[in-house]
This record gives sequence, C-alpha cells and structure tokens, in this order.
Amino acid sequence: MSELMNIIKSRRSTRAFKPELPPVEQIRRIVEAAEWAPSGMGRYNWHFSVVYNPEKTLKLARAIAEADNRGPEYNFYGAPVIINISCERDDRFAQAGNVNGVQDASLVMGNLLNAAHALGLGSCWINQVRDQCDVPAVRALLTEYGTPEDHIVTCSAAIGYIAKETQPHERREGVCNIVK
Repeated sequence: MSELMNIIKSRRSTRAFKPELPPVEQIRRIVEAAEWAPSGMGRYNWHFSVVYNPEKTLKLARAIAEADNRGPEYNFYGAPVIINISCERDDRFAQAGNVNGVQDASLVMGNLLNAAHALGLGSCWINQVRDQCDVPAVRALLTEYGTPEDHIVTCSAAIGYIAKETQPHERREGVCNIVK
C-alpha cells in the first residue's frame, strides 16, 4: 500500500511537456490501467482513442482553440499524446443531467493519470475536448482519430514527458469526519 500511496501523493498535473513521444508500450499500459477502472452497473461503456502523433495532437488542439476562442498558443501544454475517453451518445447514463457517464470517466481518468505517473510520465486532465466535441471541425478530427461517430468525449488526458515539474498544493485540514 505504501507504493500506491507514494504514487497518489506525488502525482501532479503537468502543464509543460517535452515534445518527445514516450514508448507506445507505456501508452498501452496506461490505457490498460484505465480499462480496469470500476464502472457503474458493470457497463464498461467507454472507448479510448489514443492520438499518438504530436502533429495530429497539435491539430486537434488548434481546432479546439478555434472553437473555444482560446488563441493560437493553445496546445494541450505541448503534450505529444492525447487520450480521448468517450461513451455512446445515446446511453442514458451519459446524457446531460445524468452523471454516471461522468462518474465512470472520472474513475477511468484516475487510473490513467496515476498509471502515467507510475511509469514516469506527466499527465493533465483536459476538459476542452469534451466541451467542443460536437463542433463540426473538432468532430471531424475526433472521428478521423478513432472516436466512434456515435460517441461523445467525456474527458481527455494529455500525456508525455515532463518539461517542468509542478509544485504540490497545500492540502486542507479537517476535511474528513469518522463517525463511530
């Protein structure tokens, strides 16, 4: 348990990545860890679309930037890899107002981010792909990059080697009650 706690306590969101691609086998291991996340009612209704190409990752970031008025510098913090997690659009658990799709995606993302850290890679949860996934130019790229057309992106992760370490934030005290 101490090794797991060390991983959890030392992981930080990376907001400056090196341009080099990590080995594809490491990305496969990260996705494998994500696939083992729990899922409400055992549905496992997710799909992973890995963009393992810095130019295509940047192209997606540029489409997001244009759709969301983020400016030309928006680039997923320079990450060479983006992993998009999606689920079926018509799944009643993924619909707006029903959080199960988001809950499952959050569990997936926790596994994914911690697995990346355990392998010596940086990661950052990216919301903008989810927010812009139905903009036609973004949707076209998502489909081209392997996200099924009948899926919506629930969350994304930028992955790569860390260019600049992130300092830990202080943790608040008094956030837990144990009632006996």
